[in-house]
Amino acid sequence: MATLLSRRCFGTLGLPQGSSLALAGPSRRAIRKYAAAATATKQKPKAVPAAAKAAPTPKKPPSVIPVPKAPKAPIPKPKALVKKSVAKSTKAATASRPERPKLLRNGGGLMFKVPEKKDITEMTEEEQLAQLERAMTMSQLNPTRDIWGQSMETLDVILPYSTSLSQRSKYSSWREMLEQFKKNRHNAMKNYMSMLTLAGDNAIPGIDLSGDRWWHRFIIRWPWRLATTTSVAESSWLSPLRKSALDTYCKLNTALAKRDDQTIKELASSTYQDQILRLRKKQRWDCKYFWHFHKEVTPARVLSIRAAPGYLAIDPPKFGNRNAVQALVRIDTEQSLEIYTDLGVPLHTPAAKHVKGGSTAEPVRVTEYFVFEKKMWYDGPWVIREQLWEAPGRKAAV
Repeated sequence: MATLLSRRCFGTLGLPQGSSLALAGPSRRAIRKYAAAATATKQKPKAVPAAAKAAPTPKKPPSVIPVPKAPKAPIPKPKALVKKSVAKSTKAATASRPERPKLLRNGGGLMFKVPEKKDITEMTEEEQLAQLERAMTMSQLNPTRDIWGQSMETLDVILPYSTSLSQRSKYSSWREMLEQFKKNRHNAMKNYMSMLTLAGDNAIPGIDLSGDRWWHRFIIRWPWRLATTTSVAESSWLSPLRKSALDTYCKLNTALAKRDDQTIKELASSTYQDQILRLRKKQRWDCKYFWHFHKEVTPARVLSIRAAPGYLAIDPPKFGNRNAVQALVRIDTEQSLEIYTDLGVPLHTPAAKHVKGGSTAEPVRVTEYFVFEKKMWYDGPWVIREQLWEAPGRKAAV
């Protein structure tokens, strides 16, 4: 075979093709013959010795073939039972399965664990300190962002009720009346301590105490003025706060009548902002509203005040002080509301006589209780964060 291929190759090494020579290889016939011979050599059976051929093959004993039993037909269950069994198995599997951490996917496709929110009352002291350290670290890494300006919970301001003998019929027992008296005394003590905190930081709004000496602090001035929280006198230390609260109240009602959502969001926060925005959406779009303030029936009065450190960064704030203040203020006013359609038809109750200020609506006395809030490291107005109501059959202690 090799001789045949060699002759074929040398014989056809140079064949004329036109004006040039072309190389030629073995023919297809020779290649097929060579491949068939190689395949036959590989598949040639091995020689078996004669002794192996003569040896008889042992026979296997016959085995018994088991006859398979016919499967039992499943008994159909009612649909209700099937649903209950599936629900039970799902609940059992869910209960035995460990809870997976909640994951979120950010824009880059990375996964991270979402921290679970825990109520501060359920946190241990170590967890609270760790949370405070994280906040202080964040404020240092990002000084342009005020993390201390976030919304806070309402402090323990309370609405005190009268415990005079004329109000005995409003209480179910003497014990209940005594408990209310204790609450009123605790509220007065907390008012005194909050005023002391603000005075110590020179943080009482509109009052400058930087020049007071030690005899002013302990003998002449402070011990008496700190106990005037609920006073309505002009010389009271909270007189500027009461005026600011009344101003915020009037501006907020005017913004509500004018549908000024921006001013509403500036002067209201927390639950009261949601409340007044819902009231704003209930207004008729085809009507115009005009709110008028006529007078104070009784002066605005602070019934409860609380102060607590809210700015906990290492460096002091650039403006004001570190305290966050909340005050429960009673506002007793005479006001009116005019409502007109697009055609100028009045929808309000007309006044029986001429009213000062040009209002044609009948003035109404309105007594309300609001929780005002101010973060003292901001140069902003006092905002209303919550509204409280008197308990049925009770009279506030004013």
